[in-house]
Amino acid sequence: MAKGIKLICLVISLLQTPFMPYLYTYAETDVQSDRIIATVNKDTITQSEADAFLNLIIMQLSQRYQGKHLQEKIDDEKKKLITQMIEEKIILQEAKRRHLEPRQDVLKKRIEQARKSYNSDADFEQALRLRGLTSKDLEKRMSEQMMVQQLIEQQVKSKIIVAPSQVTEYYGKHMADFLQPEMRTIETLYFKDKNITERLSLDLKTDTDFRQLADRYKIAYAKDAVSKPQLNPETQEAIFSLKINGISRPLELNEGIYVFKLLEIQPEEQKSLVDVHDWIYNYLLEQKSTVKLLEWLEELKSKAYIAVK
Repeated sequence: MAKGIKLICLVISLLQTPFMPYLYTYAETDVQSDRIIATVNKDTITQSEADAFLNLIIMQLSQRYQGKHLQEKIDDEKKKLITQMIEEKIILQEAKRRHLEPRQDVLKKRIEQARKSYNSDADFEQALRLRGLTSKDLEKRMSEQMMVQQLIEQQVKSKIIVAPSQVTEYYGKHMADFLQPEMRTIETLYFKDKNITERLSLDLKTDTDFRQLADRYKIAYAKDAVSKPQLNPETQEAIFSLKINGISRPLELNEGIYVFKLLEIQPEEQKSLVDVHDWIYNYLLEQKSTVKLLEWLEELKSKAYIAVK
């Protein structure tokens, strides 16, 4: 079941994100030799459709990953592609059976958002042409996405209830998850030139304004709030041994040199139910929606004719 939930979650995430045609090429299929790779009821899924669907997934993944990590994600999605397409096809067929239609004003707005992500209409049209797509193809794809979203809202999300008692129960069982560790607000100077270490150390004895020192020495400055679990042992020792307004000795780490100044100590704090109520509610809603969607989709699949070539 976990595998099925993962597949459905990806379908939902793709459908919830507006179609944004990022540049990413893929091998196009010769229409004359296009073959049927699956049949879902009276509809077929062809190789060219699978190529286009994969390209859509790639465009979505490109917003979150790059380089080797992106390629690993793409390879992983290729293995699940047909299953995902069959699931979406079944949902879309049900949406059409119920005569659902996208709101034209919302559809138009989404298309305009896609256009505005490019410098000009010409760049937008060129991006579509590079994938063998037209504006009509884009409109059709967005329309289908909206129909699927609408049906999921009707048949799944609208029927999910998260009771106040469930939020309270979750909080009681996971209080440790809402324990905010002690935090330290610090300023940091960072540089690589060891030659300035001695002069900077002398200046720090009389001038503790890190921003001014960063400007004077042309070095990096940052202000952060950190906890022990975020830091390696050496940095933990340097920061958590300081008193308020205390300044650490220069610390060499990762081919650079750091100097820390402690500004504030925020003690460990147990977040109240009021503080985390919305987070818990949304988390439980998402979990229930995922399970309900899987159950609903399995019911649709049990009534459908599915053949994979």
